[in-house]
Amino acid sequence: MFSGNRKSPSVRWKGIEPAWVRPHFRCFLLLALLLGVDFCNAQSALADIVWEDHFSDEATVDGSSFTTSTGAKVNIGTSVYSDSDGGTYDLALYNGNSDYITFESGQLGAHNGYIEMAFDNENDDWADYVEITLTFDRYIENLEFSLLDIDSGTWDDGIEVYYNAERNARDNGTISVTTNSTNGVDNESYMHGWEGYGSNAASNQTIGNMDFDFGSLRINYLRIRYFSTDDADNNPGGQLGGISDMTFTNAVPEARSTALLMVFCLLTGMWQGGSTLRKRRESRRTDQAIDSITFGLTRITAG
Repeated sequence: MFSGNRKSPSVRWKGIEPAWVRPHFRCFLLLALLLGVDFCNAQSALADIVWEDHFSDEATVDGSSFTTSTGAKVNIGTSVYSDSDGGTYDLALYNGNSDYITFESGQLGAHNGYIEMAFDNENDDWADYVEITLTFDRYIENLEFSLLDIDSGTWDDGIEVYYNAERNARDNGTISVTTNSTNGVDNESYMHGWEGYGSNAASNQTIGNMDFDFGSLRINYLRIRYFSTDDADNNPGGQLGGISDMTFTNAVPEARSTALLMVFCLLTGMWQGGSTLRKRRESRRTDQAIDSITFGLTRITAG
């Protein structure tokens, strides 16, 4: 007679592991969550840089920084260069401004509240310039803005735009640049950008504006250089141009990074899966051996 509870090894029940704890499934679930979060962060919000939200009238902007609605931080820098032809500093501040690049709450190019680049150039010298740089703490896409009031008078406005270090925006055909009746592509040998075309735009007119759309181009740095070309009068006098508010979105993660993450997850899952399978087989053999020994001992005892 047999005594005690016993089960044949052939009918011993083995638990079935839920799918969500299997290595492959966990890996793909994590990947889907990461991609979902990145996609939502990149696509859900359009950031606005509205200058009057960050500066008061006639404020200097050099050294300032702020965080946009998408979490992207922007650092602003400015610089001024004059080669001092004739032993004098060519550039002077314009119209009582506190600096060469400031925020102005008035109107330029029919746009209210803008960054003003301005100076009084005492000589017709294209080598003198002012610059503003915007450095983002991450890559952005769909950047759009306008340069305001690029035109001519006794002066001749000159503009160059660079992105991601020293890449000139004029060399990239994917960047949309819409000029107007008072400006266009330059015909000079010493510059590579745009200039005034011989007529003046009033502050309440849009005919001097240039619209930039960087589309899907990923950028984290923008530099705008403003100067007077050699088409100006001998003493060009005061001149100014502006930068409108800006919009952009955070950049979508690169496909290459996503692919590497997928490969990593697959390899990790395969290794963990193989290791787990080996452990299961060893555990099953051990269980079967123990069951057989126990079954045999029980029969001997019962006999």
